[in-house]
Amino acid sequence: MAIARKPNSNPKPPIDDDAADAFIAGAAKPATPPIAAADEDGPRKAPVMLRFDRALLAKVDSAAKRRGISRSAWIQFTVSRALDAGEG
Repeated sequence: MAIARKPNSNPKPPIDDDAADAFIAGAAKPATPPIAAADEDGPRKAPVMLRFDRALLAKVDSAAKRRGISRSAWIQFTVSRALDAGEG
């Protein structure tokens, strides 16, 4: 039995190249400025290296997973919350 292509019952209208170009050009420009641009000293976030006890890291990972966020996001959230509470 030969494999036949399904007939195209809903032909697509021809693509308007001008409309497509306008859409692409508009996508290149953000509608609003970024929330916080990089300052003169460099990017807003800096990479850091932390060392955790494996058991503590497992608890961090578990807490982050419960919230549905990354380990890094959970650590940032928790540190921020502690600093806002006046700790440190």
